[in-house]
Amino acid sequence: MSRYPVRDTLCVQEERVVGNDNTVRYKGLALQIAANRHRHHFVKAKVRVHDYPDGELAIFHGPRCIGRYQSDGLPIKQEMSKQKAA
Repeated sequence: MSRYPVRDTLCVQEERVVGNDNTVRYKGLALQIAANRHRHHFVKAKVRVHDYPDGELAIFHGPRCIGRYQSDGLPIKQEMSKQKAA
C-alpha cells in the first residue's frame, strides 16, 4: 500500500509493459527499474505509471511501488534506502 493513497488517486495513471531492457517508456523518458528483493527484473510485466501534479513519477506493479523518479526520469534515491531497510 502506498504512503499517499489520496495522492495516488489524484494523479494521471497509465498502464505500460516493461521492455526487454527493464525500462518503462513514458513521455519520452526511459524509467529504469532497479532490481529489488521481490523480483530481479520486471521484463514484460504490466505496470502502472503514476504522474503526479508536482512532476514526480512512480511505477507500480500491482499495489507495490517499485520505483519513484524525478520529472527528468532520474530515480529518487530515498526509495532505494527504504527498500534496504525493509
